Amino acid sequence: MSPILILAAVHAELAPMLARLDSPEPMNIAGRTAFAATKGNKKLIALVGGPGAVNTAQALTAAIEHLSPSLIVQTGCAGGFAEAGVSVGDVAVATEEIDIHMGLEADTEEKSVRLAPLPFALMERNGKEYRHRFLLDRDLAGDAMAAIRNRGLSGFHLHKGSFVSGSTITATQARAKSLFTLYCPVMESMEGAAAAHIALHYGIPFLEIRGASNLVGARNRDAWNLPLAFENSCACLMAVLQETM
Repeated sequence: MSPILILAAVHAELAPMLARLDSPEPMNIAGRTAFAATKGNKKLIALVGGPGAVNTAQALTAAIEHLSPSLIVQTGCAGGFAEAGVSVGDVAVATEEIDIHMGLEADTEEKSVRLAPLPFALMERNGKEYRHRFLLDRDLAGDAMAAIRNRGLSGFHLHKGSFVSGSTITATQARAKSLFTLYCPVMESMEGAAAAHIALHYGIPFLEIRGASNLVGARNRDAWNLPLAFENSCACLMAVLQETM
């Protein structure tokens, strides 16, 4: 039976889910910490991939080659965009991943987050070229949204939309505003585009569910709530596992 692979950057993002599983067994995948468990008739592997695109790509590639998962689910925290109506503790499901650092620098001295598309494709699948935007399975995202709503979870709002990924954490209102003007995203993280790219390469369905630990913009750690983001994202993940898979 092919497992469902659940990926997060750090252990704390998986901890609320692991606490809901019966006796998850530690294991090692190419130098990365992972846990094996079952939920009903589903085999689950929870993998701590490490922060950022390179860690994510290495960890996910190794796990896919070793396990041949039927589905990849990325979870954890992210920055939410207030312009999209997101508040700290809210949860969002991705419909697309956008790599904001992949592109061609504009021929101007103006400082901007805007990049022109690459003059070549990063990859091609099923006749479609991919440069910096990775469209995810809308049906899978819709099923996940329905499953979460069916469980009657409360205390946060649920969103669906584009996620942006980059190696630079946004720390100013000006940059947050520019990113929202360009892409209208609901969440910002460091790993999602890399995971979506690898999943697409292997032809494995990919779902991303994240909780907002902070708002994208001026950096104010006193306003962050990482435990709430971890708890709410894992509650939604468990709802999806119980309802649809």
